[in-house]
Amino acid sequence: MKRPLAIALLALVASAPLPAAPVVALPYYTPQHFAQGLQQWQAARAAEFAQTSRQLAPALQARCDGGPLEAARTAWSASVADWERLATLALGPLLERRSARQIDFTPPRPELIARAIATDAGEAATLERVGSPAKGFPALEWLLWSEPVAAATPACRYALALGRDIEREALALADTTRAAPEPDEAAGGALLADALNQWVAGLEALRGRHLERPLRAETSSNRDPAVFPRAASGGSARSWAAQWQALRALAVQGEAPVARPGEGLVPFETFLRGLGLNAKADALRAAVRRVDVALAGLEPAQRERVLAAAAALGALKRLVEDEVAPALNVSIGFSDADGD
Repeated sequence: MKRPLAIALLALVASAPLPAAPVVALPYYTPQHFAQGLQQWQAARAAEFAQTSRQLAPALQARCDGGPLEAARTAWSASVADWERLATLALGPLLERRSARQIDFTPPRPELIARAIATDAGEAATLERVGSPAKGFPALEWLLWSEPVAAATPACRYALALGRDIEREALALADTTRAAPEPDEAAGGALLADALNQWVAGLEALRGRHLERPLRAETSSNRDPAVFPRAASGGSARSWAAQWQALRALAVQGEAPVARPGEGLVPFETFLRGLGLNAKADALRAAVRRVDVALAGLEPAQRERVLAAAAALGALKRLVEDEVAPALNVSIGFSDADGD
C-alpha cells in the first residue's frame, strides 16, 4: 500500500472488526524461525525506504532548477513514512549505524541549519562535519515548510545535499539488512528478546514522545499550543499511522497467510498460538484492536482523543510486559523511551 493512503487504511482497518484468528493447525515456531521472518520483514522495509529515498534528490534538484516545491514535499513525505515504518523497531543495522541520529535527529536547530547554508556545506565530505540537528528529515522538513527554499539559492543547494545524504543512508541500510547473516538457534533467541524489547520501546515512543509529551508540554507552558513531531509539514497523523502500521504488523496476524517456519514474518500473536497459548494471543489481539479504534482518523487537534489513544497504547504495553513477555521467556528492560 502506498504512503498517501496510510491514514485512510488505518481508519478502514479500525472501522471493520479485526477478524478472529483462523482456526488452522499452526506450526510450532522456534525463536530461530521468528528471527528469520523478522530479518525478511526488516529487509523488505529497508528496500522500500531505499526506493522512496531515491526520489528525494531528483525532486529537490527540480525545485532548485525552478520546479514546484510541492513535488519536493511529496517526495519527503513518502520517504519519511517508509523510514518510520523501518525505524520504529530499532534493531541491527539501525542501531549499529546510529541511523536515527544521522537522519532523524529532532528537534532541528534553525541556527545550525543557517550556519551550514552560509558555509555552503553541500558536499558529502563537508556535510559530515555538520551537526545532526542541522541534517536529516527534520532539517529538510524545516527547509521545505517552515522556511521554504527558493530556486537557485544556497538554501536549496543545502536541501539537495540533505536529500542525497538521506539517500546514502537508506541505500546503506538496504544493503546491510539484505546481507545480514541468517540467524542460528542461539542468535534467534537473542533476536526474539531484542525484538520484543525494541517493540515495547517503539510503542512507548509513539505513546509518550509522539502523543502524550507534546500535550504535557502545552499544559506546563500554559500558553504555547502542543507541537507534535512532523507538525511543520502537517504530517503528525501520517507519522502516527506509519509507526502503528509497523508495530501492528509485528504484533498480530494480518490477512496474509500464516507463514511457514523460516519463510515469513511470525507476529507475536502467531508465535504464541504456535505454542498453544491461545488465551494470551486473544488478549493481545483484543488490545491491538482497541488501539486500532483509538488511532483511527486521529488528528492533533483532538486533544481528548489523543490522550485516549495514548492510554490504549499504555494498556497494550502493560499487557505485553505482564503477559506476553513472560510467556516468551523474555525480560523487558528499561529503554530510552521510558519515563515520557
